[in-house]
Amino acid sequence: MKNLHENQRKILEHLLSHHEGASLDELAAHLGLTRTAVQQHVLKLMDLGYLTYSDTKGSVGRPRRRYLISDEGIDAFPKKYSWLANAILAQLAQNLGPGGARSFMQNLAGAVAASLESRANPADPPAQRLRKVTALMNELGYRAVLKPGGPAGEAAIEAVNCVYHAVAKAHPELCQFDVSLIEQATGMDVHLETCIAKGGAVCRFCVSKPSRS
Repeated sequence: MKNLHENQRKILEHLLSHHEGASLDELAAHLGLTRTAVQQHVLKLMDLGYLTYSDTKGSVGRPRRRYLISDEGIDAFPKKYSWLANAILAQLAQNLGPGGARSFMQNLAGAVAASLESRANPADPPAQRLRKVTALMNELGYRAVLKPGGPAGEAAIEAVNCVYHAVAKAHPELCQFDVSLIEQATGMDVHLETCIAKGGAVCRFCVSKPSRS
């Protein structure tokens, strides 16, 4: 939302509360702009995937087009989930203890990794599995980059964005989810070398062939 023009934000806000959608003329009247100016903003929002439309046939003339906010448009609005995540993790730590909360994160990562078997197949070469996991992390907002490994097969995934930075600062056991997810999705050993929540510039996950093999 930060990169949107003020009028584009107003269009999304209007459509968020008007589920039946709105025509260009209606949006122009709402914003106090010309139809042409509104059309340019709408086209930009369409390009971003924030709007969709429906055409209805009238009794005369061309179909009437109404613009509606898409799921992506709804998701573009800021959301504050950190308070809920903090409350959940605090309750987990209280009920399970620090070790129990850590095990919970490992089990959760295992369940998520299992759901991604088609994305990161254990039969794939390690490098391919790492590329798939890195791509998945980017889809989740980590802004991750895979750093090539050395002759021993080491590699690293560096993420410049911690998707739950404030929560991880209060509950470091949450970082275990990332480590376990990468381990279980790739079948490789992972060591969290640096962590943004602990003051690092990046979250750096060092990956190597499993020592048990």
